[in-house]
Parts: sequence; structure tokens; C-alpha cells
Amino acid sequence: MSARLSPRQLDIVRLAANGYTDQAAAHHLGLSLHTVRDQWRHGIRPRLGAVDRTHAVALAFAAGLLTATDIHAREELAA
Repeated sequence: MSARLSPRQLDIVRLAANGYTDQAAAHHLGLSLHTVRDQWRHGIRPRLGAVDRTHAVALAFAAGLLTATDIHAREELAA
């Protein structure tokens, strides 16, 4: 497993860990929905060796890419 993700990919995984849908993450990051889905399909999941979003988030925690401090209330992320 290559656990190297770009800062933008980490943002997407962090938002997913906080319950954001792809559409909400795209809006929050100022990206298109296509870009976010493309990152999952061709960037994040292959780099982590994940089969789906949930598995990717779990692997990101296991690899130390995310920690408990990355989990926030959605209101905090919106600020």
C-alpha cells in the first residue's frame, strides 16, 4: 500500500471521514463533482489499496494519515 496522498486528496478523505458526500465535499472545496469522484477512483482508492470510500477512510486512519483530531462537527469544517 502506498499511503502517499496529495494535500487535496487528504482533504477529500478528511471530509468523507466527517460524513460529507462527494457532492458536499466538491462544494466545500470549490471543485467539480467529477473531480472529486475522479480523485476517489483514480487517486485515493488505488494509492491506499481500498475497495471503496469507507475502506479508504479506515486505511487512512490505519496509516496515520488521519487522526481523531481530523473528525470535527460539520459546522467547524464550514468555518
